[in-house]
Order: sequence, then structure tokens, then C-alpha cells
Amino acid sequence: MEVRLEPAIVQGFRFAGVAAGLRKEPGRKDLGIIVADVLAAAAGVFTTNRVKAAPVVVAQEHLRGGRLRGVAVNSGSANCFTGKRGLKLAEDSAASLARALSCDAKLIAPCSTGVIGHPYDLAKYREGITQAVAQLDAGALADFAAAIITTDTRPKMASVRLKLGGAQVTIAGCAKGAGMVQPMMATMLAFIVTDAAASAAQLRTILKALLPHSFNAITVDGDMSTNDTLLLIASGAAHNRALAGRELTAFANGVEGVAAALARELVRDGEGATKLVTIEVRGARNPREAERVAREIANSPLVKTAFFGCDPNFGRIAMAAGKAGVALDLDRLEVSLGGIKIASRGALNVEALAAASERMKAPEFGLVIDLKQGKAVARVTTCDLSYDYVKINAEYTT
Repeated sequence: MEVRLEPAIVQGFRFAGVAAGLRKEPGRKDLGIIVADVLAAAAGVFTTNRVKAAPVVVAQEHLRGGRLRGVAVNSGSANCFTGKRGLKLAEDSAASLARALSCDAKLIAPCSTGVIGHPYDLAKYREGITQAVAQLDAGALADFAAAIITTDTRPKMASVRLKLGGAQVTIAGCAKGAGMVQPMMATMLAFIVTDAAASAAQLRTILKALLPHSFNAITVDGDMSTNDTLLLIASGAAHNRALAGRELTAFANGVEGVAAALARELVRDGEGATKLVTIEVRGARNPREAERVAREIANSPLVKTAFFGCDPNFGRIAMAAGKAGVALDLDRLEVSLGGIKIASRGALNVEALAAASERMKAPEFGLVIDLKQGKAVARVTTCDLSYDYVKINAEYTT
């Protein structure tokens, strides 16, 4: 299975991305829609943040039936912490696309991303929906992906094609998010569509299974968005036979492959990031302890700044591992950076530090810490912390 970092045409879906004037930058795409030609099976997962944006509340309710006709996404405003006005805005936004498609508003999932506390202009939104519907095209996933980004430097897309159930099946998706990324459900915004014939129940099961290995295994800054949404929608237009057994597993692997690729691209494009780093904790007593250590290292500002400076600073790694609250045997601990062992048997391998620093100059490398206490393993993908991260977030609303 080859996952490509590019868009694909998915039977039964059309896309659009337009400049509706919802953002300050003139002419920048800021409103995107996904439309299923017929009622499609759908599933979703959302932020676990106690501060939930209005569109999250509305989209969760609309997904209860497991069916969607469309998705409408605006950037520039998160429509969060906007009270009853924000809920009505999200509902009215869904209704504007529903009217254009002549369907019930509960078959539309509204999504928003951007600054918290500021609603958007509904009149401009409605005009944008009219414009977007007129531009719907099966080959316009890239336009949709461009319309939903905020501080991202580029759209992120991925796709895969599989032969399943006697038919050619395509799975494609896009995601946005560069900061405020440590989800415990999905990512800031991600949308995966497929022409496979699959039930909503199957889609829900697949989403639950793929999260620990994709969107829940990444972090940029340790912060969780208020708008996190991941949707998986199946049109059934490939007309494959019912998926079961190995074919269902292959389909699930395809969806997970697209999700994992998108998740890595989110971290690669993290705000100000220059390096993609995979933290792997081995030899833990159980998966929970392995993940706790991995996340503490992946989210440590001191470790992340060391990554930026190509500094194989074992002290910062050991500090982060130690604050995870997991029992450590320092005399057995082993740590490798970029494949170079920098610590083992309770001592720092000083002579290896120069070589490790050179490996850290690569745009992508790994950090492996072996606790040597069991068989559990956990991986978290993170990035470095650069000067630009501070600049981007210090001036985000001003």
C-alpha cells in the first residue's frame, strides 16, 4: 500500500474552497465545502477540551444519525466562547449549505478554525457558500484544503488506492493544524473521504482504532484545540461488495495510512518547526507508562529547544523522562539520538555526542529511550521549538 501526499478524485464527492472575505487578508481562501452527491455514511471524533467551540457541539449532534450530505468549514474564526450567539451562528451556517443542497440542516457538519472569541460575518459566509456551491468539482480537494488552513504554511493532503470487494477504492483526506496540537481524539481539523461502501458503525470502529497510531500520537506544543474535529465519510460510489474479514482489515489499514500520513505532516509543518522527531520509548512495564514517558519528552520545551539547536543534551531528556512519574532504573537506561547511543549503563557516552549532534542536523530523526523494564512500546511524533514559534504566537491576534 502506497500512501501519496497528494489529493485524489474520490467518487461521490465534490469540493470547493473560496475567498468569502471572512479573513483579514484580501483574496485568501477562507471557506471550504465537501459535498456528497448522495447521503453518505459518516463518523467523527471531536475535542475532549472542556472549552468546546459551537461548531463542535452542533457537528456532534448532527452526526448522531451516522449520515452526512456535506461539510462546511471556515477559517479565521473559531466561533468558540461565543455563547448562544455562536451556537445559532453554527446552526445557521449549516443551514446555509443545506438550503443550497436541498437537504436537512442536520445532514451538514459545520466546522470552524481561527481566533477564539470572535464570531464571523454570517452574510459573507452565506455569500461564500453560494460561490462555493457554484464551484464544486471532484478535483478540487486542494482548494478545500487551502481554504481551511490558518498558521499552516501549506495544505496537507494524502491519498491511497486499493482493490477491495471487487472494486477500485480510493481514500483521500486533508488536515490543518500547526499549533495548539496535542489532541486526545484527532487533530485540529481533519477530513477523510472514501468511495468505499462501508457502514457508519464500521467507520466509527475504524476511527477509534486508528487514533492511537496517528492523530493521538502527535504533539507540536502540548496544547489541545477547542475545535478539534476528525470526520470520516464514505459515499459507497465504488459499489464494492460488503467489506468483511481481510478486506475490511485492508480498508481500515488504508484509512489509518492516510490518517498517519496527515498526522505526520501536521507536525512537520508545526509552527516554526525545522525538525520532525519521533520519540520512541521501549522496554516499559506497560503501554500507559511508555506513553507517559514519551509525551513528557515530546512536550518538554527544554528538550524541543535542544532539538532546534542540534544539542544532544542528555540531561534534558533524562529530566523529562524522570518527571513522568514512572519508576526508572538509571543503571539500565539506554538513550540513542539519530541512531547514535549517547547514554547507557548509567553513564553518558561523551565521545558519541559530536556524532549525535551531526545526526540532529537532519530534518527528521529519532530519539529512542529503552527503559529495559518490560516489553511495552510507545511512539509520539513531535517537532523542535524555534524562535519562530514564539513570534507566531506572540502576535497571533495583534
